[in-house]
Amino acid sequence: MIIANPIYDVVFKYLLEDVEIARELLSTILGEEVQSVEVKPQETSTETSGDIRILRFDFKAVIKKPNGEISKVLIELQKAKKAFDVMRFRRYLGDNYRKEDDVLNDKGEPEKLPLPIITIYFLGFPLNSIQSGVVKINREYRDVVTQEILDIKEDFVELLTHDSYLIQVRKLAKAARNKLERVLHIFSPIYQSTTDKHQLDFQGNTDDPLVKKMIDRLGRAIANEEIRDLMDVEDELDRIFDREMRKKDEIIAEKEEIIAEKDKLLIEEKKRAEEEKKRVEEEIQKNLELQKQIEELKKQLKP
Repeated sequence: MIIANPIYDVVFKYLLEDVEIARELLSTILGEEVQSVEVKPQETSTETSGDIRILRFDFKAVIKKPNGEISKVLIELQKAKKAFDVMRFRRYLGDNYRKEDDVLNDKGEPEKLPLPIITIYFLGFPLNSIQSGVVKINREYRDVVTQEILDIKEDFVELLTHDSYLIQVRKLAKAARNKLERVLHIFSPIYQSTTDKHQLDFQGNTDDPLVKKMIDRLGRAIANEEIRDLMDVEDELDRIFDREMRKKDEIIAEKEEIIAEKDKLLIEEKKRAEEEKKRVEEEIQKNLELQKQIEELKKQLKP
């Protein structure tokens, strides 16, 4: 089945603008029921800055936990196609830590409070030290002295720390092992068309209702002329990015070669200086020995 390649920012954005798909996808990733989700278009942005392109979404979501607890959270989702400057992600996260929203207090009255944050990172490039396709980095409360894990939650802590999910599309298992992997297979490059990288020839499981919804929407995307044109623009930006990175690598390599040559010259100069110093010291020693011999001869010649 031919669909638009969602690794493209414009396609990814088009896919998640369907609120129901976004809600179900977030539920699947988090492993918790996302009862409702509000996409914040004003917070959706694509940034281009020489060596980084990041697509960012902020969602306000109401989550029902397995124990029945209902909580309102801010979910920050970012997608990057290429290796990134981590400070950009940290700045976005810092922006969200400063935001407040209406939350019911103990009296049932709305109050402006910060929301707990969950971050999700879709990465189009591999991380060297993490081989798993999907990783959750979560928090635990541990008594440092006894090493006991404490079964507690504290608002003060929850608002100052957050859970994160890393999704490496290039490291997703080829054979899906659960619902999450079946859904994420939509993003896997193993289905990329050999003739047109704008397309995926999706051969994954289509029985899952969410997968079917995503396929239907991505099928409409590939037929959308405006989306295809924007994919061409992304391709051109990628070519510019790659060209600039090659130039940067060549400049770095050239500078490293110059530095290496200078280091070599410095080493050779130091070696010559040491040899000259040794020669001068040997000459001085010879002169001292000659002077000593002359003094001895003078003593012997005295009547």
